Amino acid sequence: MADEKVTAYIKKCLDAGKMAEAIDTSKITGAPLSKEEINVYIQKYLENGWMQKAIDGAKAAGIELSKDVLSGYVNKYLENEKIYSAVDAARIIGVPLPREKIAVIGKECLRKGKITSALEAYKIIKEKPPEEELIICGNICFKNGLLADGLEAYRLANKTPPEDELVICGNACFNIGHVTPGLDAYKLANKNPSKEMLRICGEACLLEQRNDDARKAFVAAQKVEEMICSRTIEVREISLSELKKSNIDISGKCFGQKFCWDCENSTDIKERYFEVSRCPQTKEDEEELDKIMKLQHEIVNFYVELDVLGNGRGLINSSICGNCGSKNVVLSSGDEMGYMEIKAGKK
Repeated sequence: MADEKVTAYIKKCLDAGKMAEAIDTSKITGAPLSKEEINVYIQKYLENGWMQKAIDGAKAAGIELSKDVLSGYVNKYLENEKIYSAVDAARIIGVPLPREKIAVIGKECLRKGKITSALEAYKIIKEKPPEEELIICGNICFKNGLLADGLEAYRLANKTPPEDELVICGNACFNIGHVTPGLDAYKLANKNPSKEMLRICGEACLLEQRNDDARKAFVAAQKVEEMICSRTIEVREISLSELKKSNIDISGKCFGQKFCWDCENSTDIKERYFEVSRCPQTKEDEEELDKIMKLQHEIVNFYVELDVLGNGRGLINSSICGNCGSKNVVLSSGDEMGYMEIKAGKK
């Protein structure tokens, strides 16, 4: 048992980088410590960026580490973006750091969304990161759900994060169960997440047994649902060009080839598009939307594509045949079944 405790102590010293202490213990107690094992640990120290521990351990073991070998690790640290390790190692062995290489690494870190490593690199060469590269870095951070890093990148660029990028970040956070930064991202964007996205977040939290976060996500989803149900329906006419310029995927949404059931015309179809603030969920909602379209826009027949614009918003399409004047116009692909038809006076 005593031998096992000594062996365990020696291993503990080696793992902590205290090789001299491990070697002394081995000599005093007679516990085995081979040169091969020592070499393995020295290599481990170097790989981990522990240059000083590697040098001290090699000296205690009577092993020589050449300056060329150590300089090679400085370059390796830089290539692996271990900026602090490279700086420390260069100082220890007294070699200059290649300024041009550090600048390149700093830029590469920004383009990978590694804001901390990038700032370390630019600090060494005493330069400010380029504004455009900071924006790229911020957007990558947002895409990966790293809200704090993304905000820091935009702060350094002296820019305000775009709403759509913040929403992307919020969704990324929710997908991996990070409810608090997800809610913060949406708050900064002055938008509300969908109840579906919040429920996905809650389920992700439950899988990881983070019950408090799960509860927070489900409560937020309930509040969104209550807010949507209590909100007055608003309708705004929008152009097709405005839709196509948006960041929302609207491919195949109301924009397929249409034809008239009455005269089979498909070349002269007049269309209007509207954004509805929330999709109708009850008969009363349908009647309210029906009334709005008739009184404000003089439209009787129309389709609503549910939730296509995000945050519970729907896309309304109204079509009329330019040939016969019929409103019995549908998508030729048969996708009309994906829409909900609302008619004025429907009871």
